[in-house]
Amino acid sequence: MTTLTTGLYFGVSDEIYHGDPAPRPSLSSTLARLILDRSPLHAWTAHPRLNPEWEAKDSKTFDIGRAAHRAVLGAGGDYVAIPENLLGSNGAANTKAAKDWIADARESGLTPLKAEEVEQIGVMRERVHGRLSEMAITLDPARSEATAIAEIGGCPVRARFDNYPDGVAEPIYDFKTTKDACPDHCMRAVMNYGYDVQAAHYLDTLKAATGEDRRFRFIFQEKDAPFEVCVVELHPDALDMARKKIRRARDIWASCINSGHWPGYAAGVHVVDLPGWFHERWLERESAEGEYRRNYGHDILDQSRRWQSPDSYAAE
Repeated sequence: MTTLTTGLYFGVSDEIYHGDPAPRPSLSSTLARLILDRSPLHAWTAHPRLNPEWEAKDSKTFDIGRAAHRAVLGAGGDYVAIPENLLGSNGAANTKAAKDWIADARESGLTPLKAEEVEQIGVMRERVHGRLSEMAITLDPARSEATAIAEIGGCPVRARFDNYPDGVAEPIYDFKTTKDACPDHCMRAVMNYGYDVQAAHYLDTLKAATGEDRRFRFIFQEKDAPFEVCVVELHPDALDMARKKIRRARDIWASCINSGHWPGYAAGVHVVDLPGWFHERWLERESAEGEYRRNYGHDILDQSRRWQSPDSYAAE
């Protein structure tokens, strides 16, 4: 197993990074979000060095994103088009020949795509670089996929920066594909997927590995035409709150590493209340049906039965 000490590294393969090259099992942003959103046990299960039954998973859902990373950043796993003569008559990759070819490609570390998807990736690459050029942002392929290894307060940590520009005045960048890259949707994605925790984790890990203080930005790009792009930087207040979250995740990880105990959900019966808006929605319906009954002298369900009765159609 490759082991990397505290520092910043370029050229670390996906296999080595995701296998965790830190001296001790380290916390990544993905594992931190599992701890905060679910439990330490879920993080243990997702860690290749802790869980002896861990297996890497490939998913078609993430293929476009992986390929777009390669095309846009100029680094990472490569992608390849599935030969069209292996596809079914309907264009689906469901023939035995296609499935065998796809399995071989994945085994070789390649992301298999259909020819039209490869063309789509090319359009995305041109679009994102064009839009970033308008903002005076350049993603140097030689500075893509930098790996940071460090320890913070007794907690081993690691991070992988999509692009790490030369010069401490430059922010680091993380590229994400999405269905909708409008600023409001990007804000919701940050909340829903814990990208604020990712940003705080990356910046804290970078500081511990290099001593540098930098800014952090997300580049969101849509996966469908017109493949629009939105660059997002978190407000300082949001980043301050995210740093509280990541500190808690580090405390939990360090405690679990030292104790060897990885708890799941708290034992016992959990009494769950529902949010006010959920109750209000029913009360509004109840009120509307009550008003209908007062106005027409019968339940709205009776009216529905009459509308659906065969006699009502016969009378028309």
